[in-house]
Amino acid sequence: MNPQTDPCDSFAPLISGALDNELTQQQRQALHLHLAHCEQCTRLYQELAEQRGAVKFGVAPPTDAAETTSTRFWNRFGWLLIVLGVLPLLAYGVYQFSQDPTLPLWVKITSGVTVLGLLILFANVLRERLHNAKNDPYKKVQL
Repeated sequence: MNPQTDPCDSFAPLISGALDNELTQQQRQALHLHLAHCEQCTRLYQELAEQRGAVKFGVAPPTDAAETTSTRFWNRFGWLLIVLGVLPLLAYGVYQFSQDPTLPLWVKITSGVTVLGLLILFANVLRERLHNAKNDPYKKVQL
């Protein structure tokens, strides 16, 4: 066996990257030129593309964008309704809790500090999740 590496070995990751639509223009062009001359890599690309539902070069697997958009809309609408229903109840509960004369002041303060700590933790996790979702390198990957 030749101690030098096979030139096709360097193109194998590019084939997978092309199917995931993760290549730069320069990488796509280099892969396209290589596929034009290498039957082995072309066969590999076609096999992987068929497994992913895409038969032609440069065509991503079909997705049902309307279903995804509809599902996303209804999920967000449901969460909006939950938040709009819970906020007035929470405000009323806080008001009643603060106006209850039978509770000692230390119970009100410690409960308030605990709730404030939970809100800070929740806000931090939410901020981190939104930041990660915006910068997720795999969000365009279609399975």
